[in-house]
Amino acid sequence: MVKVLNFTGQQQVLIRTPEDESTSFSFLEIIDRVDRLPLDYERNDNYKENVYQLTTHDGLKIGFVLSFILEEFRRVDNKVFEEIFLVDEKKHSISFRSTDFDQRNKQISDFAKSLYDKSTLEGIKGWRNERYAVWAPRAIPYVLVERAMAGILGIITYGVHINGYVVDETTREIRVWVPRRSANKPTWPSMLDNIIAGGLGYPYGIEETVFKESVEEANLPKSVIKKCIKAAGVVSYLYYPKNIQEDTFTTESSFIVGEVEYIYDLKLDHDIIPTPNDGEVDSFNLFTLQEVIEALQNGEFKPNCALVMVDFLIRHGYITTENEPNYLEIVNKMHRALPFPTLN
Repeated sequence: MVKVLNFTGQQQVLIRTPEDESTSFSFLEIIDRVDRLPLDYERNDNYKENVYQLTTHDGLKIGFVLSFILEEFRRVDNKVFEEIFLVDEKKHSISFRSTDFDQRNKQISDFAKSLYDKSTLEGIKGWRNERYAVWAPRAIPYVLVERAMAGILGIITYGVHINGYVVDETTREIRVWVPRRSANKPTWPSMLDNIIAGGLGYPYGIEETVFKESVEEANLPKSVIKKCIKAAGVVSYLYYPKNIQEDTFTTESSFIVGEVEYIYDLKLDHDIIPTPNDGEVDSFNLFTLQEVIEALQNGEFKPNCALVMVDFLIRHGYITTENEPNYLEIVNKMHRALPFPTLN
């Protein structure tokens, strides 16, 4: 287990233990829990046989749709499905037919409701009544889809993730605010999270989402956020944690979803205490750096939140080229070029 060394008045240091060396532990394992899709995925036979490209009416790629999803679409309502989409078996593509933004929105919204009522897909049952934008070039929304459809259509999703922490200015020891997700959450119940995280629902902007989620999830008002927050970049990846060489792409666990997370650091004073507000968080706890490392290694964090935490540890100089043998690969995988148009 990676150990934390404390030197009074100096930043804490991570060192690899003999156990880490014997097991070849790398923080790359944590990134692979999120994105194991190889760069040459389009050449893989399993992918070519089972994954269709979702495209705009004029052929621009915007998502991944698995072949069993097309079967489910047809089973639920083949007539409506064919009114919305054109399937090209030769190109392995599924394209929107309509050239009108409002018509596309209404069609996909109505179809999503039919799926919610009639489909056996688990993902659609997590209905959020929140829409995600699928972006065309020049940051123009092409279609708005219910959040629960994101995995089904394999689109790029967007969110904000904030790491909250405190620092002892004398010892320079860092402690990180780590929430535990509610046991009633439909996704990743009871797992560890970042202090604030939320999807970018249309039409909210990025900064607007930061302030909204801060109040909703942690009871932290806008005045505190504006004083303490610092933009810290972005991570991007294709969420796909399976082995493509063995995957048959016949279940929802094989969905491929692009994710872009706008990252922020929130350095809080010791007297500012986040508290649960909207029922999505069970509790907030201050973790030592050692506790954070152990929770990461033990798989206790929600996978993409673990990735965001690794990004934090790299940016703050804890994970370095000296203690991480796959440093460059980790950084590259957390900043993956995505194959579809993006917001910005």
